[in-house]
Amino acid sequence: MTVAWLLTLVAVAGIWLGAHFFRAEKFSEQLAAAGGGLLLGICVFWLLPEIAESSSRMTAIVWVAAVAGLLLLADWGLGHAGHSAHAGVLWPILAATAVHSFLDGWSVRALALKPFTHAAVAVGLALHKGPEGVALGWISRRSLRSLPKALMAGVSVEILTVLGAEVQPGWNASGAQMFGAWWTTAVLALIAGGFLFLAVHAVAPHWQDKGARALFVATLGLVGLLTLFRVAGI
Repeated sequence: MTVAWLLTLVAVAGIWLGAHFFRAEKFSEQLAAAGGGLLLGICVFWLLPEIAESSSRMTAIVWVAAVAGLLLLADWGLGHAGHSAHAGVLWPILAATAVHSFLDGWSVRALALKPFTHAAVAVGLALHKGPEGVALGWISRRSLRSLPKALMAGVSVEILTVLGAEVQPGWNASGAQMFGAWWTTAVLALIAGGFLFLAVHAVAPHWQDKGARALFVATLGLVGLLTLFRVAGI
């Protein structure tokens, strides 16, 4: 729960900055790209192999791709295009961010028993939530024209990170009792698909930016290198 609260505080700090018209766009894009690389690396190098152990490699890829595809489709449908301030109506953006936040909290709690993965996920999500908060704060202030209302709108959806972490143990126990081992596989696929979605969401709008692209590739390569070290027992 501590990590979920810290992630929420990172997002809230971003919201406060964004609501005060703090628009360090390049810096935010590069932070998001670095977080996207970490999350994609965790998805590809750590979670996919674990899912494949209880199913098959192809099944794991299909499940993760399907989850990411559904999230991308839902995100597009809600009009939350690349954290852009020109995305339009505020409320669809808040709804999409609420879903992101709940899944973020669920993910960090679900992976809490894997210390190395847990730490990497926390860093990746923090690098994502900071820029997300800045964008959300700026959009909310622009739409609502009131600082208190903008802060309240942003915080109300980011606090769902804590809710996701809070309900995860109980929901996970009930799901495991009902569906057995398949429940764990499905949950890991949901988390991995969510990370794949966040990675694409973070870097795709800024792929032409050489700095953002370089950070994305560097952090992705870092996770791959750490994976080699873990396999080799270094």
